Amino acid sequence: EVTLNHVTLLNLYRGGTSIQEFNLSKAWLTPDEDEEVIKALIQFGKWGIPLSYSQLQEQVNAICSARLGKRFPPAGVGKRWAQRFVERHSDRL
Repeated sequence: EVTLNHVTLLNLYRGGTSIQEFNLSKAWLTPDEDEEVIKALIQFGKWGIPLSYSQLQEQVNAICSARLGKRFPPAGVGKRWAQRFVERHSDRL
């Protein structure tokens, strides 16, 4: 049995955003960038050059900085961003 909160349903009916849309709006990478990073990690792995978390973070910081400019924080994506990215995509990496 599936249950849906009536407030959630009403919010979506009135044009509100779903949790998936909200989470996507918080993401540093676009879906296309996400996919390219995954492909690059796989390719580097095939070449026998796996990237460390810090190397992954440096690359993603460069991507985000190039796209977002001054809107991207100087501190970058965050301390554990690379680990969470790998966990989130562990089925493909």
